[in-house]
Amino acid sequence: MLPPLLPLLSLLTMAELGLPASPAPQPGGSQCIEDDCYAVFWNSEQFTGANQVCQQLGGHLMTVRSSVAADVISLLAQGAPEISPPDGRLWIGLQLGQNCSHEQEGQLRGFRWVTGDNSTSYSKWRHSGRGALCGHQCVVVSGDSASGSMELVWEEHQCELATEGFLCEYNYPGSCKPLNLEPSINASVIYNAPFGGKGADFQALPLNSHALVVPLGLDLVCMKVEETPRWVKETLGPWDCRVEKGGCSQNCRQDSGEPECLCSQGTLSKADLRSCQAEGDPCTHKRCQQYCHLSSNAPGGYTCMCDSGYYLGDDGHSCVDVDDCALEPNPCPQKCVNTQGAFKCECNPGFELVDGECTELLDPCLDLKCQHKCLPLEGGTYRCTCEEGFVPIPDQPDRCMLFCNTTQCRAKCNPYNPDDCKCPEGYILDDNQMCSDIDECESGECPGGDCINLPGSFQCICGPKYTLGETVQECIPIEINPTDDDGGSGEPPFTETSDTTTSPPTEGAAHSAVLIGIAISILSIVTVLLATICHLRKKQCAARAALDYKCAGPAKEEVLQQVRTESVPQKL
Repeated sequence: MLPPLLPLLSLLTMAELGLPASPAPQPGGSQCIEDDCYAVFWNSEQFTGANQVCQQLGGHLMTVRSSVAADVISLLAQGAPEISPPDGRLWIGLQLGQNCSHEQEGQLRGFRWVTGDNSTSYSKWRHSGRGALCGHQCVVVSGDSASGSMELVWEEHQCELATEGFLCEYNYPGSCKPLNLEPSINASVIYNAPFGGKGADFQALPLNSHALVVPLGLDLVCMKVEETPRWVKETLGPWDCRVEKGGCSQNCRQDSGEPECLCSQGTLSKADLRSCQAEGDPCTHKRCQQYCHLSSNAPGGYTCMCDSGYYLGDDGHSCVDVDDCALEPNPCPQKCVNTQGAFKCECNPGFELVDGECTELLDPCLDLKCQHKCLPLEGGTYRCTCEEGFVPIPDQPDRCMLFCNTTQCRAKCNPYNPDDCKCPEGYILDDNQMCSDIDECESGECPGGDCINLPGSFQCICGPKYTLGETVQECIPIEINPTDDDGGSGEPPFTETSDTTTSPPTEGAAHSAVLIGIAISILSIVTVLLATICHLRKKQCAARAALDYKCAGPAKEEVLQQVRTESVPQKL
């Protein structure tokens, strides 16, 4: 255990002292050892939610790899709510995946830290022997009530458990020691760490931590100065010599009330007026932020200069950026964005910067490249679209064609000429300005295979011994080369045969069969043509069908009327 002289329980929120506000939730206690910091949060969270809170503050759930880290947990828990099961369990960053884990899999029993590794020299499981664990399991620390001591032990739990709190860990690239105050000064210091930890008792403070010396109103920051973490302040010159020697690298004097840093013989003061450097060419010691010019008439024998876009600061050493966008007149035609030592011009939406001027972007649809509609896109491009009932032609995206994906659609008609109507390909115009799908399968399409009718088209399905022709509208028998089937063995290929054997037909019988086949083929073609004509005629005249006839043109109606007139007896 760590020495009990570290009263970590005094790390309470002190926003009333003017410290920067930390994000909620705030740690209930924290401590740093060298470059690593730890904090306890007394907030009820599931494992995933607890780790997210730690990540929002720049860390992760705590890894307990040594007895030192375990002692830190004990110190953070002192004086807090009693952490004995089932109340006071705290999440640490140890979890088990979906696979099963066995005790012989090392000290962590197959568990892994949230950092992705399983390295450790320490473990403290509540039960020394356990069977295999399966599923998503996570680990909490709690008091060992069985032994009656406050020794904290590890225990597996379902990750969906909402515990009393959790422990976070934060790692930093450097840290400062607590402020060194002379005994003669009666002052208290409140520290504010970047992860939200606040208080007066820390063993170390990570970079970017603040130290507020309350009676003096002195606010110092832990920063790297020439690769060494030190307490500094933003303004130049030393502060009260009783606090960290006023920040002086050598000696601090405050006889007249104002602190002053003194450099030993052979050294000169640097630009921050707190550090000292070897005497010699003043421009070799980087006193100036940008450029140094030797001048025997200037104090110190040199003058600092700044690059274009900067001006020399009041301290005579630093360079301050010139806000070009605040100049009059404004250097940009529309928008001005200031940058360090320069600026850049931007244009409003719909304009582009050309030779320092904002010119209006041309509408890419002005040339009317599209048959129907043009949709402008970013970057000066466009895309053609079609009106309802039309789709782009695949090889001509700027042109449109009629489209219907059902068996019947309304025709596209000229509003000034109702008789001028058009249908998509594969459809026929019916009455009432409707386009009906043509059933190509009724017309005998796909000879040698099965035909499937589709809206506006059809599809041929060929058998195993057939293949689609070049027009994809007929099935052609597959020619089999005997030498391809037997691999060049010289034997005839295997073919299916019936159970009965018949002798080959005679020449006369073959000639008669050929004639009969030709006749049947001609009759089939005539039948198909008549069926197609009847189908097309039926769709055109379906609305005018009568009980005694399906369709009649003007000539047929005239003949029928004449027959009815002749059949009526004439009166004398």
